[in-house]
Amino acid sequence: MPNNIIVRLVIYYITWIVVLNTVFHVFPEILYYVAQERERIFVGKSLGSGADSAIPLGNIKEGVNRLLDPAHTIPVVVALVLAFAVTLPITWVYAWTRPLKKYSQSFAHTLLVMPVAISLVVFLVKGSLALAFSLAGIVAAVSFRISLKETMDAVYMFMVIGIGLAAGTQLTTVAYIASLAFVTITLSVWKTNYAARPPVLSGWRIVSPTKPAGSSATEDTASKDTRESRIAVHATNVNAAQKAASPILDYSAIKWNLSEVIENEDGTVVVVYEVTSSQSVDLSSLIRDLGKRGKKQIKDVELIEDETDQSL
Repeated sequence: MPNNIIVRLVIYYITWIVVLNTVFHVFPEILYYVAQERERIFVGKSLGSGADSAIPLGNIKEGVNRLLDPAHTIPVVVALVLAFAVTLPITWVYAWTRPLKKYSQSFAHTLLVMPVAISLVVFLVKGSLALAFSLAGIVAAVSFRISLKETMDAVYMFMVIGIGLAAGTQLTTVAYIASLAFVTITLSVWKTNYAARPPVLSGWRIVSPTKPAGSSATEDTASKDTRESRIAVHATNVNAAQKAASPILDYSAIKWNLSEVIENEDGTVVVVYEVTSSQSVDLSSLIRDLGKRGKKQIKDVELIEDETDQSL
């Protein structure tokens, strides 16, 4: 897969459209079974009538025949595969955009499997009002040991729940478009750093913010206690550099960000970080720690400070 996240997402969504169109053209009966299941959900029609509409109690043979009947199994398979497929890029966006300190691998796993579970639940309760109320009572009695500290995490969870419901009710187009729209909007908000600072209003007009009185003295004091540095990490690839550097920078720096990535002809990269650290932090030790942390992936680390390079 390409390293550019936009290209990766475009290729992924287009590939799924091509795959689905190919499958539906080769096996057109799949669309018939899916449409039949959707009609049964929203119109209330049963797949059978009379003695065929229900499985006789204790009749194992009839139960096995239902299990092998494509009219029953294909809609379930389509729903589960679609729920997983359209949720996967959402977990990518979560991993790409969440700060390291707020990122949770277990939450990413939850996002990925939640729509599959919800699709199964939809197939379980549809057509039975009593079963739906029973399931709601069971869920209410269970204490879910998860606390979402970030409102954006709640949005992710709400989104994958909606995708699971759409997949379970055979609304495949809704699930696909919802995933694509959510990924696009989330990446746009993250990339533009939307609403990072509130606007300043003067009456009905938006004006440029002015520096408050006395702020210069505060900034001068802060600048004396901190130091701005640029650190260049020579690595085999960007992911290797980030995996090695992020924990060290989180621990030693006040704040930091990835400034630029330089790709070399031999396939290696130079990842440049802008680091704000305390004056008490030993930059030589910081760079030494970076080299030790990623000794298998990082080839060299350079400190670029005051336009002078110190290669370690």
